[in-house]
Amino acid sequence: MIYISDMRQCRPIARFSEKPTRNRWRIIPYETTDPHLKDGQMIGAASYVDAPEVRLPLRLSGWHAVYVGYWNPYHAYDGGLILKCKLSGDPCFVRLHEPTADPDQYVTCLREAFVTTADLTGRDLVFGKVRGPFGQKAYLAYVKLVPLTSEEIAAVKADRARKDARIVQVTIDGASFMAGNEYTTKEHILELVERYRYSDVGKVIWAVMYGDVTSYPSRIATFNGAKPIVPIRSISAAVPYAAYCKVAYASIRKLTSKGIIPAAVAARRVHQMGLKFDIMCRLGITGGSLPPMDQGTPKKFLPSHPEYRQVLADGAAIDKASYAFSEVRRYALSIIREAAETFDCDGVNLAFVRGPYFVMYEKPVLDAFHKEYGKDARSMPLDDPRLIAVRCRFLTGFVRAARRALDEVGAKKRKRIAMSAYVFFETQSNLKFGIDAASWMKEGLLDSIICQQGKTDHRLIAAAKTSHCKFISQPSGGDFVKSCHASYEAGADGVAVWDADHVQDQPPRWAVFSRAGHKDELQRSEDEHSFRAGNAPELSRTIRLKTVGGIDVFQGLWHAAFSCG
Repeated sequence: MIYISDMRQCRPIARFSEKPTRNRWRIIPYETTDPHLKDGQMIGAASYVDAPEVRLPLRLSGWHAVYVGYWNPYHAYDGGLILKCKLSGDPCFVRLHEPTADPDQYVTCLREAFVTTADLTGRDLVFGKVRGPFGQKAYLAYVKLVPLTSEEIAAVKADRARKDARIVQVTIDGASFMAGNEYTTKEHILELVERYRYSDVGKVIWAVMYGDVTSYPSRIATFNGAKPIVPIRSISAAVPYAAYCKVAYASIRKLTSKGIIPAAVAARRVHQMGLKFDIMCRLGITGGSLPPMDQGTPKKFLPSHPEYRQVLADGAAIDKASYAFSEVRRYALSIIREAAETFDCDGVNLAFVRGPYFVMYEKPVLDAFHKEYGKDARSMPLDDPRLIAVRCRFLTGFVRAARRALDEVGAKKRKRIAMSAYVFFETQSNLKFGIDAASWMKEGLLDSIICQQGKTDHRLIAAAKTSHCKFISQPSGGDFVKSCHASYEAGADGVAVWDADHVQDQPPRWAVFSRAGHKDELQRSEDEHSFRAGNAPELSRTIRLKTVGGIDVFQGLWHAAFSCG
């Protein structure tokens, strides 16, 4: 076991300073209570410091497990930590993200995170930080390198070659990660998906459509990076949504100005890794007329066609398009077709969990209900079985049309484009929204179905099995391990992680969901805290600090940092 605790060994040395300096890493001496790591020299930079990349020469050969020790001080009131690290020769960084610091006002600690297992022959470690208006702090205390035996190396290689465990699907919403800054190059996009290379992830589902808005330049919809939006007025711990949008959409605009379409970059790399890539189409079409949403990227469909809005039972129109109108269905289908033609995708996911309701009491619904039952549908609650049946027909027709459109696009591309649906976990809830998922499966319209959150609905699983449709469950609840195990016990073919980009950089969360296809490891673990990958090294540990920068923090951090806070 090798500890490198003096980060002054990083190069170039000109990028360090012993005092707080703009655009440089600060050198900070420390002492710990650990007998194997008594002291060291960490390097750190506050969130607002644009510290440049540095390289740590390793001068080693052979396979090692690589760990880094970082410090995430709470007393600085400087938000969370993101430390970027990679081995020289890697295509992009891995981000180690700890969103919040331990608020203990008496103790402060170093935390150790597992990074990777690799052959270090001729390789160095490279470190960086996230910069920009929403940049986050980074403090690197040490590196730990553990040599692997020949048996351990063989086990790692065998595990990486497995295909049967790749039953995890991840979704990335295609925009929100941009607000974290430094997503302005192709390499930054790779950081989102390269993480999956040696994991149990088998499919990436990348959102490209949000009603009448897209994350790529579109001939039909509004491109969310088309124009600047409301400026940032202030930056605080609770980031204003308008500020978030400004940063995210500015990043998308900058990328596309260079000819970089994030979803296309991601698709190419995902396929290079031998994984599947689907695009997600979120189907709720809102008008965006209420402040502050009206100050963002303008949405052009519903403001131009208010006659297609959804209607409540009392006749009040709401600012959301209804799929009861054929014009709305055709419009949404035209974007889906364009997206499927634009991207090298293996499938299209229809995300019905973003947009309910889709059909309510609009004129086509009233006419259909009156024709069949001779009554006014507005006198019926939305969950009336007869009204549900009528409302479901409109979405079922839309799904049928989507399947035909993808068959046509696939024929031109000489490949079959799969279709999946993201729905809610409970049959009755789906039906209330007009989502008749069981019928879609029985008709053979879907290749897979993903159920979002909640307990597994055995009726949906049974319909999936009968229809030879893959059933994917999105685990919910406080413990991912327990929830995954319950999903597999109920018969799920795989699990899904929603907004994976928000959790995959967090070492404890990634340690679990990156192995969520290893059912045997999940069964051996009682919960997330006891989870241990079968052949992986120790995943993490905590080391208490005695001094930082010559200041005693062991006797009481309260007295050293919080007395005047």
